[in-house]
Amino acid sequence: MSTIAVVTVDAGGNVPPALRIADELARRGHRIEVLGHRRQAAEIAAGGHGFRALDALDFWNSGVRRSVPAAVGEAARLAADRALEHEVGEAIRLAGADAALVDCLMASSARGARTGGAVTAVLFHTFLEYWQRSYRRGPVGLVARARGADPLAEWQHADARLVASDPALDPASGRGSRVAEAAEWVGAVEHGVAAAPDATRPPLVLASLSTTWFPGQTEAYQRILDALGSLPVRGLVTLGGLAPDHALRVPANVEVRELVPHAEVLPEASVVIGHGGHSTTMRALAHGLPAIVMPMHPMLDQPMVAAAVERAGAGLALPRTAPTARIAAAVTSALGDERLRAGATRLGERLRAADAAAAAADAIERVLAARPGRAAA
Repeated sequence: MSTIAVVTVDAGGNVPPALRIADELARRGHRIEVLGHRRQAAEIAAGGHGFRALDALDFWNSGVRRSVPAAVGEAARLAADRALEHEVGEAIRLAGADAALVDCLMASSARGARTGGAVTAVLFHTFLEYWQRSYRRGPVGLVARARGADPLAEWQHADARLVASDPALDPASGRGSRVAEAAEWVGAVEHGVAAAPDATRPPLVLASLSTTWFPGQTEAYQRILDALGSLPVRGLVTLGGLAPDHALRVPANVEVRELVPHAEVLPEASVVIGHGGHSTTMRALAHGLPAIVMPMHPMLDQPMVAAAVERAGAGLALPRTAPTARIAAAVTSALGDERLRAGATRLGERLRAADAAAAAADAIERVLAARPGRAAA
């Protein structure tokens, strides 16, 4: 069996797909060495994988409040940092890794993995349409190129490009771009079961915006709380470990908690309100739940995810600034509109039928087997 490095960063929804694929590869007998942010060490150790902290990632902290220019600069540094590139290459050599699965956020790290001697697969953890258009052509891509790394070029040089999303939702699927033609959609990695709410109790509405702070997020939480307080529902609001800017007014029928494992809540929920993060949204949809999506940041994938959910007839898109009455009306619609519930049910069945982690592991084993002098097994 082979040694496979997983190169990642603690940026929220990008981590679960990488670790699910790592778990599948480990189940097949491969040795996994995760290269990432030092605060990920305990989580990785609990999963039974090897871990090496990358010193060059110490600048990154997605949980702190940052201006837009600062956020762009840090994201571009993550994509194009020479020190990170060199450290990844050296870690690959020290681990004796045969292959590396590299987060697409870390374009220059994919180059480092290649120079370290590993065959390389790049993991796209949301729609490819976002990465090759909004991200690469937007401010982050422009600054990354100025720093010496073109994300598109680095992705194209990889031996495999794996999109951990549903191809029917991703606008890039079937398009003729160079990246899309060589990409493989393995499906959404998020797990789920068909939700079965308790019909004897008021419906449970879960609201969870992001583990990354965005301007206006506290105000959005307050409008969601006020909306849920006006309805005959049970509300659960999770803050993703982020402290609000100011104290929240919490209605009697709503509970606010800092962190809750969504897998414990979603099977009994009826509706999810989210920010359009790919991981949170796909996890809700994998349970067959209608999603109300309120994108928190216009430059990220969130508006694209919201539009895709609405196009699929599985939820509703609202602006971040939606007033309380509009949020309440959307929740009422998601609870009572049979077309929305049927759309979410169909999409949930499709997502659950895919084994994305296995498909990604298959792809990595194929590029390993194709390398002269190497074999996956």
